[in-house]
Amino acid sequence: MDGTPARRTALITGASGGLGAEFARLFAADGFDLILVARSGAAMEEIAQLQEGRHGISVTVLPKDLSKPGAPREVMASVHERGLHVDALVNNAGFSTYGPFAETNTGTLADMLAVNVAALTELTRGYVPAMVERGWGRVMLLGSVGSFSPAPMTAAYAATKAYVLSLGLALADELKGTGVSVTTLCPGPTETGFQARAEMEDSALIQGKKLPAAGDVAQAGYAALKRGRLYLVTGTQSRIFAFGTRFLPRTAAAAIAGRSQTRV
Repeated sequence: MDGTPARRTALITGASGGLGAEFARLFAADGFDLILVARSGAAMEEIAQLQEGRHGISVTVLPKDLSKPGAPREVMASVHERGLHVDALVNNAGFSTYGPFAETNTGTLADMLAVNVAALTELTRGYVPAMVERGWGRVMLLGSVGSFSPAPMTAAYAATKAYVLSLGLALADELKGTGVSVTTLCPGPTETGFQARAEMEDSALIQGKKLPAAGDVAQAGYAALKRGRLYLVTGTQSRIFAFGTRFLPRTAAAAIAGRSQTRV
């Protein structure tokens, strides 16, 4: 990474697969040591062995469910106990629900808010001050094309991603001149397993469409992070929609988003 001396460390959440695993590969190729956080320890151990063998880096695996109370603090405590510091933070962990808000399981909804909003915020607040003190840092927040508009059928998810984009843009402005940059990556639908977990594969947004590969989206996001871009929307249709929402009434944008997510 431009201007990066050897042996810096990147902490990546949601690192057991999908975009998280791809970000691990990209940082490792640039010589970063890694701290991987996700629920699945076995999957992360496989990633760790591969990247350590391929790039000669060190990988710390921290199995942790970020939806659980106190989990972000436990992650930071584990990192501190190991004498590690975090130079790059990728808040990739997150998931969605799909269906009418009134029918959403309340426990699942609470877990989503904990991961998408609370854990992301706590980890960012935990690591940014030390980055500022050292005069260098990179932060990536995972937003979504849903960051730009209300989205019926994924109402609460889109709301969490609107929060992420707002936080990212504000924080980037606050950190100007510190050597620390914040990039919010806003992917459109991507081939990651995200849709399967949300049980939304039969939505008009997904069914019958060839989705971009996780590796391609991660590569674009990583390049944006290296350049210090404020945000990046991936996918042609997603970019058109995100740009178009600037000129549409919010009710119209919500209606368009809702039609794209109806079951087919």
